[in-house]
Amino acid sequence: MYGDELDFYTKMYNEIERLRKEGVVEYVTSYDRFREIIENHPVVVAVFTTPTCSACMIYKPIFYMVAEKLRDKAKWIEVDAYEAPEAAFESGVTATPTTIVYVDGEAVDGFVGILDEEGLVEIVKQYVEEQS
Repeated sequence: MYGDELDFYTKMYNEIERLRKEGVVEYVTSYDRFREIIENHPVVVAVFTTPTCSACMIYKPIFYMVAEKLRDKAKWIEVDAYEAPEAAFESGVTATPTTIVYVDGEAVDGFVGILDEEGLVEIVKQYVEEQS
């Protein structure tokens, strides 16, 4: 049983690394880069995570799968709240994972915790369709 689970998580995190390398989701570790992104993209979907957050580990594959499906509709970023605490503070992040949708540099929607793929798509689509 544990071997199968390990294989699953290994494949999942290899997929996350692939999507990062392809630029589907950008891993952000500085406040300056965070500001640059939200100021220069009409729609940004950000997930704030920390390396020790077990809920983040569960949610990241969902976030990355949705990012791959909607990659042309928004800029997708994962913000390391430990490495970029100013970004987390400015965004009102008090727990991880926190997902926030920014439109024209302003936070317009968000939630704390885990949402399934369908729920995340539903939230994001309402903002990307407004921008079309």
